[in-house]
Amino acid sequence: MRVLFDHQTFSHQRFGGNSRYFAELLNELYRAGEIEFDLPVVQSPNEYLAHAPYFHGRTSPRIDIPAFLARYVRNTLQTQVVARRPHDIFHATFYDPSALLAVRDAKLVVTVLDMIPEHFPDAFTTTGLYGRFITKRWIEGKRTLCERADAILAISENTKRDVVAFYGIDPARITVTHLGNRLVSDGSDARPQGFPDRYILYVGTRNTYKNFPFFIESAAPLLAKDPALHVVCIGGGAFDANEQALVERAGLAGRVVQRSVPDRELAASYAHALAFVFPSLYEGFGIPILEAFGCGCPALLANASCFPEIAGDAARFFDPHDPASLREALSDVIGDPALASELRDKGRARVREFTWEATARQTLAVYREACGKTSSA
Repeated sequence: MRVLFDHQTFSHQRFGGNSRYFAELLNELYRAGEIEFDLPVVQSPNEYLAHAPYFHGRTSPRIDIPAFLARYVRNTLQTQVVARRPHDIFHATFYDPSALLAVRDAKLVVTVLDMIPEHFPDAFTTTGLYGRFITKRWIEGKRTLCERADAILAISENTKRDVVAFYGIDPARITVTHLGNRLVSDGSDARPQGFPDRYILYVGTRNTYKNFPFFIESAAPLLAKDPALHVVCIGGGAFDANEQALVERAGLAGRVVQRSVPDRELAASYAHALAFVFPSLYEGFGIPILEAFGCGCPALLANASCFPEIAGDAARFFDPHDPASLREALSDVIGDPALASELRDKGRARVREFTWEATARQTLAVYREACGKTSSA
């Protein structure tokens, strides 16, 4: 069996959930050696590809729009060239409908990582040059590709239900393939330099549906009572003016900080936190949940979207619209060492159920089924 992965996610993402998913999937397929695959990427800014043995292109850190468009065109042309060779499967890595030109005689597989644009359309700009010709095209292209696909992968049962609800697609056409985790820590690594002694951890971007203002406003009374307690936000870029104003209004200037850390320090960031809080109203999966579990960090999660599916009973849940609910959860976990220890133990057990090896194995089974094959190819 031969699979063609197109270039899309590796043309535009330097790092992030979608490209991490495909890089991890490719890593596992490469290690297993059960199939052959092509990745026609001539140039990429993606950090996950940089040292991958199957990547033979060049890395470029530039992510401005002219560089992106030049890469995209070049990689698209290369994909069209490689698509002339026989392939059993064409696995689209994002939602540009022009990818259909490269499918040819292969079976089309599409992965849906989330339905965020469908749930929160106001969070995406579809006007202006980039919005009209890139963002809008990708959002509409997702439906087009799913309707055309021979097989659809969804990364959670919740995402599968959303695909069915928004697109009216037969659920029998969709297979759930959960994601995995590689970030682990036994707590022996030193706390990252400059981090406070006692802190609550937030990881990821902070826009719209991520519910960040709710988190800060809900936690503010607890921080007011405990001058040694801080909030550390990792990733998402520096605070903008609105976020700085939010922190100041809450009386938390200097107590809520943003940091960018490499992966080798991210694990320690989780391991030394009193708790990890994920207040997001929606995620397709929520990899930070597994990261917290793998690093022994008690997880406090919004009772929303796929979070109960992924975390099971290994996390403490709160109502993402009720500040008192989050404060109660935080107060209980921070103030009760026995509860925190119980959550750490449950998290470490739960995370073992999610591996990239399992993701690749399930994906390979879908490829074979799509091709009418039941044994190794």
